[in-house]
Amino acid sequence: MSNYDYEDEDEDFTPSENSNDLVKQLRKAAKQKDKELQELKSQFESLNKAQRERTIKDALAARGVNQKIASFIPQDIDPTEESVSKWLEANADVFGITLEQNQTTNVDPEQVAAYKRMTNTAEQGMTPERGADTMSRLMNANSKEELDTIIRESGL
Repeated sequence: MSNYDYEDEDEDFTPSENSNDLVKQLRKAAKQKDKELQELKSQFESLNKAQRERTIKDALAARGVNQKIASFIPQDIDPTEESVSKWLEANADVFGITLEQNQTTNVDPEQVAAYKRMTNTAEQGMTPERGADTMSRLMNANSKEELDTIIRESGL
């Protein structure tokens, strides 16, 4: 004879009403999860679509192009400013658009010159430590030659 007694195991398994209730509850929970998943998917798709439209319209506005062209941009184009610009450059003749390659900003030349002067001053200016060091050396100079050397070194 064998060491295993299979007949006892068959008698121990008897379906009960509790197991049927459990299966019903699991099916109900699975349906609820499926419903929630579908709702989340639809929300994601609507938000993704809205973000794509906003990004494309912003890219068109940055290029100074009518935003109605956004409806003609294919869905396979990435909604980034670079890809929209490339697509727009490739199809500019279709829409009768002239794109400026080198866009210049409206900056006053006097302001540019003033900015350059400020930058040069900041780059060539003395730091407080160097100024304090020069001042202490000037105050402690013992001869006219030493004083002249300090003045030449400091650039005064």
